[in-house]
Amino acid sequence: MTPGPFRSAVRTPRTPRRRRLRFAALTAGLLVLAGCGGGSATTAESSSASPSAAASASAEATVAAASAPVRTTAIGVSVTGDLGQKPKLTVPSGDAPKDLKVQVLVQGDGAVVAKGQTLVANYLGQTWSPKDGAVNVFDNSWDRSSPAAFPIGVGQVIKGWDDGLVGQKIGSRVLLSIPAALAYGQDASTGNELAGQSLLFVVDILGSLAADASATGTAAKDVPAGFPKVDSASGKQPKITSVSGVATDAARSTLLIKGSGEAIDPARYLALQFVQTDTATGKQTQGTWGQGAEVVAASAVLTVADALQGQNVGSRVLAVTKDEENSPSLVVVIDVIGQY
Repeated sequence: MTPGPFRSAVRTPRTPRRRRLRFAALTAGLLVLAGCGGGSATTAESSSASPSAAASASAEATVAAASAPVRTTAIGVSVTGDLGQKPKLTVPSGDAPKDLKVQVLVQGDGAVVAKGQTLVANYLGQTWSPKDGAVNVFDNSWDRSSPAAFPIGVGQVIKGWDDGLVGQKIGSRVLLSIPAALAYGQDASTGNELAGQSLLFVVDILGSLAADASATGTAAKDVPAGFPKVDSASGKQPKITSVSGVATDAARSTLLIKGSGEAIDPARYLALQFVQTDTATGKQTQGTWGQGAEVVAASAVLTVADALQGQNVGSRVLAVTKDEENSPSLVVVIDVIGQY
């Protein structure tokens, strides 16, 4: 799949999506399913539904499409669908704008997105020009049933996103028309199918998080025996200080900080900061602080860290995975800093 607003791996090796795939190893593949399996889940549900239920769902979808608002923008692009719904773009004939165009379709009333924060959003990306005579939607988060998260304003996404989304308000729906020079470049010989293309994006801004955002709440009781030692304080980045004596015969987790935000909903998505260490060596293998939080299905996080069951946003948990032949034990501290 073309990486949507994310730069190519050659130009920006550390993208949020790459970190998510590495973190997937911790959840034994559950995060990959959560991030990419939305279509499969829908197919399974449809195949088990009765013909009458399927017909009813189809009729409801037709009515919803017919009643969805249509906004004709200043550049002539029509956007069908309301905030929170997967949009449909109708592009006029003629050339795309030569410079960046930004139009707020729905004005949010949340905080302003700042440079260096992690932006949490749903988005749809489409080329201005059709492909083989058909509309070319090359990526969208709605079909994955998962919002995306990435640092904004710091060069980790295409420049059209950095320039167009910093300063927008949380809760907004924004249309971006991005020329090739501010997207994947004008040289179509690079092998990237989006190089040389003018791009359109509709972005629903769900939230933004500071790069150093951490769990805030009340410290839990002493960590039980068999867990690593962690330097942990409310509102500060944790540090795993020792893995001596860590028990790896079974997966386990324990609460370090009890948050005071809304209750964690297993059906939603969590914004996380985490630091991960190899249990055998004590060497840190990855972490998100200063790099940008990740958004992961809550069900997948609860599988790894069952100590979060019944807890709230703002909580911090320490988890140890079981040491297995093809999956060495890992230690991870996870901060839940948002829910979507």
